[in-house]
Amino acid sequence: MRSDRRSVRRRAVLKALGVGVAAPLVVGGVASTADAASESWTVVVLSDTQKYAENSSLVSYAHDQTRWVVDNHEAENVRFVTHCGDVVENPEERTEWERMDEVMARLDGVVPYSTVPGNHDWVGWFDPRSIEHYRSYFGPARYDGRSWYGGSGPDGLSHYQFFAAGGYEFLHLGLEWEVPGSADDPATPFGWARQLLRRYADRPTIVTTHSYLRDDGDRMERVQGDWGETTVDGNPDPNRATGNAGETTWRELVRTNSQIFAVFNGHFSRDGGESFRVSENDDGLPVYQIMADYQRRRRGGEGWLRLVSFLPGDGAGGDDRIQVRTYSPSLGVFETDADSEFGFDLRFAERFAPSGGDGEGEEDDPEDETLAGDVDGDGDIDADDVGLVQRRIARYDDDVDETAADVDGDGDVDIADAIAIRNRIGTER
Repeated sequence: MRSDRRSVRRRAVLKALGVGVAAPLVVGGVASTADAASESWTVVVLSDTQKYAENSSLVSYAHDQTRWVVDNHEAENVRFVTHCGDVVENPEERTEWERMDEVMARLDGVVPYSTVPGNHDWVGWFDPRSIEHYRSYFGPARYDGRSWYGGSGPDGLSHYQFFAAGGYEFLHLGLEWEVPGSADDPATPFGWARQLLRRYADRPTIVTTHSYLRDDGDRMERVQGDWGETTVDGNPDPNRATGNAGETTWRELVRTNSQIFAVFNGHFSRDGGESFRVSENDDGLPVYQIMADYQRRRRGGEGWLRLVSFLPGDGAGGDDRIQVRTYSPSLGVFETDADSEFGFDLRFAERFAPSGGDGEGEEDDPEDETLAGDVDGDGDIDADDVGLVQRRIARYDDDVDETAADVDGDGDVDIADAIAIRNRIGTER
């Protein structure tokens, strides 16, 4: 386990901008926030199922994993399942995709889930490469009609989802293998991810990607993909040549967006296939980074998975507890060494403080959320937003998002709001 410390602290800035505070979620409009917050809940982490997909005699291990989730989702209060990529071993073999489609389909209608692509999910190691089979089986169309599915990135390979747990509405961001592009360009997957995080700055957020933390506890510092020409929908994908390593993802995405409190990944299996690391973000808050990849173990991994449970009040001194367990439904046993069973104490409500109230009302719709100051709804606070407020004041344009434009919350869209938005320009970048 590694621990980093940084001296830069921006929490006061975030609070001044009104972000970093998550509204309580009400389940069904009846249960109180206190009731929901007192329940323990679990995220199940699957990784690198490639060997199971490759061999018809091993695919039962993958079926055991999702079958266990279905059979135990109430007892464990499983709120989300995330797959860290390398769904298949030989991506040109449609049979492997069909096997894993059947495995993951068992979760449909039971629990929200995510499946990101790993390096083995691209067809071909040299020009040209294709990601069409992943997109066909696990692209945006798979989630049509799922209320918890938020959407996908520019190339349909990164996705985001919402799930309810512990009195909060969580954001899960699934990032493709060595997520490409520039953080400053929202037309690329990397920039899209940063813009999305700004849009949902008040949501406790978990990130899943394929390559990030190595199994020696260090983050990956270089990209491994020699991408060459990659196609999406039969056309060249211009983003692929600009992939980003795990360290870049940490530095430009995770560290700078304080709502991210956990990162999961797979891919690395040479040095035991397990590690974890706690690093401080730019607000001095811990980020729990956890990796696992069991493909090099006997029979492709024997069904090992991670159970990441959130236990309110179970930590030292009444703190909350994030407890990680490693379990094989196929073997029916837990692995209990130091890299397999561990935990962290934290005060979740201090980091994501509920806004108060009696906890009764309608469940939040994530698509209805508005970031104060983002009047044009493009995810950025800039001069365009100031201009829209000024047009509203001058009565040139009454068709503006008044919730976003009324930054000071006094019920009026006036010059004070235009000034407040102008003052924010730069701090939101």
